[in-house]
Amino acid sequence: METTTDRSIWQFLQQVLAALALLLLIPLLACLYVIVRLESKGAFLFKQERRGFHGKPFRIVKVRTMAVAAESATRLGTTQNGPYVTRVGKVLRILKLDEIPQLWNIARGDMALVGPRPLPIALSDYLEQNIPGFEVRYSIRPGLTNLGQVCVTDNDLDEQLLVDWGTRFEAELHYLQHKSVRYDIVLIALTVLYVLRSFTSHAPAICQSNHCDKPVADATRIVTTPISNLNYQGVISHIRSAVTSSQANYVCVVPVHSIIVALWNRTHRAVLKGASICTADGMPVVWIQRLLGYRSATRVYGPTLMSKVLMEAQDKQWRVAFVGGSEQTLAKLANNVQDEYPSLQLVEAYSPPFRPLTQAEDDELVERLKRKQAQIIFVGLGCPKQERWMSEHSSKLQATMLGVGAAFDFHAGSLRQSPPVLQKLGLEWAFRLAMEPRRLWKRYATTNPTYVLCAGAQVFASVVLGRNYQLKTNAAEGGRP
Repeated sequence: METTTDRSIWQFLQQVLAALALLLLIPLLACLYVIVRLESKGAFLFKQERRGFHGKPFRIVKVRTMAVAAESATRLGTTQNGPYVTRVGKVLRILKLDEIPQLWNIARGDMALVGPRPLPIALSDYLEQNIPGFEVRYSIRPGLTNLGQVCVTDNDLDEQLLVDWGTRFEAELHYLQHKSVRYDIVLIALTVLYVLRSFTSHAPAICQSNHCDKPVADATRIVTTPISNLNYQGVISHIRSAVTSSQANYVCVVPVHSIIVALWNRTHRAVLKGASICTADGMPVVWIQRLLGYRSATRVYGPTLMSKVLMEAQDKQWRVAFVGGSEQTLAKLANNVQDEYPSLQLVEAYSPPFRPLTQAEDDELVERLKRKQAQIIFVGLGCPKQERWMSEHSSKLQATMLGVGAAFDFHAGSLRQSPPVLQKLGLEWAFRLAMEPRRLWKRYATTNPTYVLCAGAQVFASVVLGRNYQLKTNAAEGGRP
């Protein structure tokens, strides 16, 4: 049984968490500021008096999503696609990004993370007159989210307004009758899943509402990197064709980190552009690929791609080589692979020293791979070393090379993979950071915010300005779902 003290401590923790979250989201708010101001004049923040705890009014803060001076015409609210909502505002509302400044209201104590939504005074008065017992929702602090937010679609206006709010009020009553810290945590988790899902499930709606349906080509340019519009089947088809024709080429598996390295490093940028295929290795890359016009984008994950290519190599009797990783990792990898693919022709497993190879050592490695006629070469040197190695050796080896990064460690069993649910939510980076904090914290602290800003600017240019990021390349056709 929860006590008043428990609720007070929980409220204080929410205020602290809201303040910290607001500080961490300052780079995103800066990006939103530029986007909102580029589209229309007027203040970036929208402030409005709402009815709160015990029915007392307070001023709520949100990112402005409507035209200037639209408040008087929307006293009873508006829908996501209402006539007063700007083009940028429609996107922000769908993705719930306009709600971020309300963390300030939570930090001040005006609101909580979970509770009935605070309503404009005029709408609140109207609903009190038409929905019996509506005033009971003021017995607790209003919240950023609640059961109605994640279970009820966007409310309509006119005659449907009361029906929709009647349904929402039923959800709020359920919370009022069963409220607890545990219930709050469940609703916060559901809200996080709801928002993350919005980034992908509403991508077509965002494009349709803003006339940004782009003709699909072979690749989507994300920041400076051409990400191939291919699924696993398309990538395998390309590799099969390259091996059959003895075509020298390399495939890059591209996560956010590699995209940002390409932004900062001209050599790495050229290397990625020289690849026959660059796959979308992470869900944040897939989300932006969808928002930029390729709606059927799917993840082509390095470890999974490696498994599929090994299966194909066993069936077709291709000769396979591994380059990269420590001697211990390669030994475990070779054993595991031979156990899983007993008919696989594994002709070479080379662990390079932890220093650049001398010219003589490099020549010897190339000669070994040529002598053993390796047709598929998996390279696990990490980004950007493996991409540079493949680019430098593509003219020396008649083979298809795949840079698969940490896949060696995953398949060797020396490093745990992120749970599938975290991968689908785009949170694999958080899991890997927890596993290897010393090695990865600096990378994620610099590349992730940069990616959010750059990719966000691209989405704005695509949705609002109509810019097309679909590219025509030499990648193989036929892989689109």
